[in-house]
Amino acid sequence: MQSARIFQRCLSGTVLALSLTLGLAMPLSAETTVIKGSPYACKKIVVSMQYDWEPLSYLDDAGKPTGYFYDITAEAAKRLGAEIEITSGDFAAVIPAIQSGKFDASVGLDLTPARLEVVDAVAHTKVGYRLLALKSSGMTEETKFEDLCGKTISLLASHPAETTMTEVSKKCVADGRDPVLIAFYPDRAAAFLAMKSGRADVTASSLGQAGWLAKKNDDIVVIGPIFDAAYAGIPVAKGSPNAAFWKAAVDSMIADGTYKAILEGYGLTMVGIDEALISPTTKP
Repeated sequence: MQSARIFQRCLSGTVLALSLTLGLAMPLSAETTVIKGSPYACKKIVVSMQYDWEPLSYLDDAGKPTGYFYDITAEAAKRLGAEIEITSGDFAAVIPAIQSGKFDASVGLDLTPARLEVVDAVAHTKVGYRLLALKSSGMTEETKFEDLCGKTISLLASHPAETTMTEVSKKCVADGRDPVLIAFYPDRAAAFLAMKSGRADVTASSLGQAGWLAKKNDDIVVIGPIFDAAYAGIPVAKGSPNAAFWKAAVDSMIADGTYKAILEGYGLTMVGIDEALISPTTKP
């Protein structure tokens, strides 16, 4: 395994380093894996991921972590000389766990202003949202937010779409119509099932996920406009120097083509970015 080779070289003192100064145009060999000065070199780090965010992060048929969030983060960790221990749990608890030091990072979260107030992060992809509904609902890509008045949307707890849907609901009420009802669920699978079973009319899904899910479920349709465009990336403890090293690792992947190859493997090059960004305050 690659992680075993990394740690063998750590123990023997033969690890070769990449310069933190980014001029990395050459492919990485098995002997050039560690970003110079990496605080993670020769360490095991605990990284959180959700197991049901296909194709962002999920378990394959063999029960192994996969998905483009996972693949990008795992490769970046390798270039930082780290072995990663993947863990999962309550999505709403990820940020507090990073703040407390229980987790070192996550494979990817939307980098909302509220989250960036309490953690630093390195953007590795773009994200935005669409809504999913049953084809039998009659809703289409032409469906507008005002068409959601009186309907129920199922969301993962702490999902960024909560803010937008709350504002949509307020406008419905201001216009004399019924509010949008927001039902929260502990994981994405439960939120998706609520829509599939008719307990909710719609659910929110990321750009990288919506088309994927619609292809796998022929009774599902992607509806409405794209909303809440943002960056997604790897959160780390606020005020630590670690974000700069994650950025260097992701930028090295972009430079040598590994990053593009990962996204091409999922047919999702549209979520790619040209450079990793530390705690971006602008939208893509």
